[in-house]
Amino acid sequence: MASVERLRIVGLRNLERVDIGVPDGMVWLAGPNGSGKTSVLEAIYVVSRGVSFRGRRHGPLTSHGARGTRIDGWIGQQGGVARRSWTSRDGHESAGEVARFGVRLIGSSMQALIEGEPALRRRFVDWNVFHVEPAFGTWRRRFRRAAAQRNAWLRGGARGRAIWDEEYSAALQVIAEARAGFVGRLAGEFRRVAEGFGLLSEVVPVWRSGLPMDESLPRALAAQLEGDVSRGYTYLSATRADLTLMRDGRRWIGSRGQNKLAGILLQLAAERCCRSIEYECPVWLVDDPSAELDTQTVDAVLPMIAAAGDQILVASLSPPSGRIRDCCRPSLFHVEQGSVSARRVTPPRDL
Repeated sequence: MASVERLRIVGLRNLERVDIGVPDGMVWLAGPNGSGKTSVLEAIYVVSRGVSFRGRRHGPLTSHGARGTRIDGWIGQQGGVARRSWTSRDGHESAGEVARFGVRLIGSSMQALIEGEPALRRRFVDWNVFHVEPAFGTWRRRFRRAAAQRNAWLRGGARGRAIWDEEYSAALQVIAEARAGFVGRLAGEFRRVAEGFGLLSEVVPVWRSGLPMDESLPRALAAQLEGDVSRGYTYLSATRADLTLMRDGRRWIGSRGQNKLAGILLQLAAERCCRSIEYECPVWLVDDPSAELDTQTVDAVLPMIAAAGDQILVASLSPPSGRIRDCCRPSLFHVEQGSVSARRVTPPRDL
């Protein structure tokens, strides 16, 4: 398992220069709005994945007036500590490949995973399938290539033989089966993590491929050829699929708070699916857990997240509750005006 042991940030949003040791277990970053709490989580996410989880509306990553951004993470792994770096200067980004580690994000708007566009749920499923099915990435690349070639053929009037139909169908079939297989396992894990959360214990994730069930894909492509030529693209596609939450045979969408909790539980269930194989437990990043959730729910779900990994960083407006202090023994940091300081590092429990 991997964990961040030290984090050095230069020129990231309002974090001009931060250099902190990061303890294992739960790390609680408390401070007012705009202080830089989420930017600390963002730095870890960026140095792991090479991209930010924030959208364009948050503006550029590089601090105003700075020449660039640099993030260094010292990652503790089996065999010692290695460094992983990410830099951005003059619009050019680069990432070092010395140390690799994974992250899972519980964002402040996790309800978007339930309420948002299907593309968001497909990305969630595909990211997890990629970690449990080693060949999935290869088949996705094959599908994108076949789709581009077939769509170009359609826009040219579909003259000659449909030479890309076989490759397109084969890749699409593998993708559909891998997604459905993962969501089948996800549904079982979701049922387990949702126990004790009222209505959500009755909700079941279901995968809808958007593909015909009663005929082969090559036949379906041939039957829809005229319409595909008119559209200029292939209607039967991996982009027709969606992850749906069902209850009593009907699609379920709850309140914003219920949807946020459902999104968190989906992340927990997905992590359990991935850990059923050889998989490195990620660092968990939790941003503003109290947004849309009451204290009782936060106190119930945070220990579940903490138990899913060796390290969890929580950004919050307020300090942890008494229950979280007692059960998770968080290390406390205060963040204000771009400065991060340790308030108290909780010693390990007595054995």
